[in-house]
Amino acid sequence: MNRKQIFGIAGAVAALVVGMLLPPMGGLTQLGIRTLGMLAAFLILLVTEALPVLLICLGSCALMPVLGITPSFGKALTGFSQPIVFFILASFGIAAALTSIPLSRRLLRLLLRCFGRNVGQVLLSLMACCAALSSIVSNVPTCAIFMTIALDFVELYENEDDRRRTARAFLIAIPVTSMIGGMMTPAGSSINLLAMSQLELHTGLRISFVQWMAAGIPLALVMIPLAWALMCRIYKPAPVTAHQVERFVAEMDIPEKMDGKERKVCAVTVIMLVLWIASSWIRSINVMVVAMLGCCVMFLPGVEVLDVKTFVQRNSWDAFFLVGSVVSIAGAVIDNGVSDVIAGALPALNVSLPVLLAFAAGLLFITLLVIPNATSLIPIMAVPLITIAAGAGRNPALIMLCAGLCAANCYLLPLDTVPLITYAKGYYSMTDMARSTVFLQLAMVILCPLWLTVLAPLFG
Repeated sequence: MNRKQIFGIAGAVAALVVGMLLPPMGGLTQLGIRTLGMLAAFLILLVTEALPVLLICLGSCALMPVLGITPSFGKALTGFSQPIVFFILASFGIAAALTSIPLSRRLLRLLLRCFGRNVGQVLLSLMACCAALSSIVSNVPTCAIFMTIALDFVELYENEDDRRRTARAFLIAIPVTSMIGGMMTPAGSSINLLAMSQLELHTGLRISFVQWMAAGIPLALVMIPLAWALMCRIYKPAPVTAHQVERFVAEMDIPEKMDGKERKVCAVTVIMLVLWIASSWIRSINVMVVAMLGCCVMFLPGVEVLDVKTFVQRNSWDAFFLVGSVVSIAGAVIDNGVSDVIAGALPALNVSLPVLLAFAAGLLFITLLVIPNATSLIPIMAVPLITIAAGAGRNPALIMLCAGLCAANCYLLPLDTVPLITYAKGYYSMTDMARSTVFLQLAMVILCPLWLTVLAPLFG
């Protein structure tokens, strides 16, 4: 056990003890303070990676009834009954099907043949493919897929310094682009669906698939070139010759024509996308149900793109248990009055819509410094944000849409699930990412409120 793990466990225990001993204060009951202690301990363990994620999640759920935070163990597991948890399983199944075919590499090869004249164009091609796939597949598996492609590419460099410098640029760009691409549709990130489900839970209002696309796609189309320009300017990937790119393309093991398996996966994916878009007008079509059924189709005789063994191996069970546990803890935060206290502590804002949304965006990014896990943040902040919108006489759908879009861009530091995938490879430090991403988050604080104000009539 290293120092970081020891610090994490000690910090988590301290948070639990303080939560148990502190008296009621500032509108918080004893139970509310205890719940905050539980939340702090959970986040400390996650950020310090003191224990395996699975153990942190199951242990936290087991402790909630022991500490009186929930009345029963069944109540502590309510997060696992939410549709979003099973959407996680389905999205990884779909990702496993897509990675079993060379579709993303086929698209990358096409872009490299068209634009791969230098390292900047190669990076832009990779980011474009990554964003496109991330729009319909969860950004976690998308990041993992394109990280592998990037690591293959940087092997072209014979000089170690050039290879590491270029790898740093690529491995920071990929999680950032995965998250930006994930803004495009509700299916692109579990954060999007969490924001939509929390809005419907607390207000009965609904953001449709097309409404989300109308907000997310234009923002992503602006953010991707901006992110690319920052990566090239700040991290300065080493030059590469056209001959090296041509050799890389020639060595890509991709059949010239699609086989039956690839056509089947493409057909199922297109049908899912059509149904997701149709759900904007046909309310009986559920986005998460479509994803689950689409995943199941991949197993059927005659399709047989997936098998149970592959599904179990390729799924991220850490993500499954993390989201279920986070939703359970967030439910306790709401039930025990913590969200109401947070809502009461925020100022009443009778301001214009752009200012209100800019405040929400800034608040989300500041809070992410304290709770650097977007999955945890959305359920906790839903009630306060909806309360602010109601107090200002504004549509809560707009503020929750803003919250979802901003929380999905959780990359100031590599502490969220997506950037941690590439950070673990050791090509960049904890502060390297912030050199570029701080400008991207500032851009979101400006662009997101302005664009949502333009779209406000679409939300009535």
